[in-house]
Amino acid sequence: MRKKAMTFVFLLMVLDVTLIVIRLGNPSHAFQEETSDKSRIKQIKTADEVTTNDEKIDQNYYLDLVSLEPNQETLEIASDNYSMPEDLKTDLINTFKDYKEGSSFLVVSLTDGMAFGYNIDQSYSSASTIKAAYALYLYKLLADQKVNFNDEIAYEAKFYNKGTGIIKDSPYGTVYTVKDLIYNMIHESDNSAYLMLLNKYKWDGFNEMLDDLGTPEIHLSNTSRWGKLSCRSSAIIWQEIYRFSKTDQEGKELFDLFLNAKYNYFKEVLPETESASKTGFTPTVVHETGIIMDNDNPYIVVILSNTGGDTTVAHTHVINGISKIVPIMQQYKEYKNNQEK
Repeated sequence: MRKKAMTFVFLLMVLDVTLIVIRLGNPSHAFQEETSDKSRIKQIKTADEVTTNDEKIDQNYYLDLVSLEPNQETLEIASDNYSMPEDLKTDLINTFKDYKEGSSFLVVSLTDGMAFGYNIDQSYSSASTIKAAYALYLYKLLADQKVNFNDEIAYEAKFYNKGTGIIKDSPYGTVYTVKDLIYNMIHESDNSAYLMLLNKYKWDGFNEMLDDLGTPEIHLSNTSRWGKLSCRSSAIIWQEIYRFSKTDQEGKELFDLFLNAKYNYFKEVLPETESASKTGFTPTVVHETGIIMDNDNPYIVVILSNTGGDTTVAHTHVINGISKIVPIMQQYKEYKNNQEK
């Protein structure tokens, strides 16, 4: 897949919001080619519906985030004319204008593909958000019966990492199952668990999965164990995590891990709303990535921020960003509900 340095910019000197809008669902509701030949819909399954655990799940179409090109004007949502309220727009832009050290965000509605963002192709160190993509890879191997989660791996000195996690405090030689390691990697954001899994399953197959999804910038190697990511690539991963949760029991089990992760910045803003999360934080970056499960209106939110040497400030930036995005999505849901009456 090609990697383009596509600029999706909210001009810092202009109070304007770039909205990327695609209609997902019935392809007859998608933008016509003459409206935008760069807005494309990708069908994930060929059947009208799939059945998982005796539940019928409607066939979904997903936004082709890889090929999506920016447009500097507000686009239409199918036949609707949605325009972000000026007060919410101004508040959002002013918030991100103040982040001098650099930041990015992307929001994608999983019900109809309405999306908006800022600096979506700027790359950052992935930090612990890489664990979401690697867990997706391992659970896909499980679904294909290519791994046994009961296999055991011994903790060794070479897996020690002083960052987050509890395994680092275990005696060398302590044995963990693959399933336990994945749980710790997601729930505790355990760095040692990640390194143990990476040592066993490597990255060639992982990189192939990334290529298939269109996110090669996340590639791992001998010299890059943590990878790079942008809002676009992170959103693609989360879209696939969501799709996988709707089509495979293994995917549902994985999604439940994210719903119950220990570190979740979304819950600092929406404590009563379910959210699937994988945060990441280092001395240089603070990130929140995942899906806010707003009843029947789930949406991806990715916020990536440089710390500028101050993780507390960067964390505040991420929380503020979430708090500015949530009212927009709530207003959009109300707008859609009124249109359907």
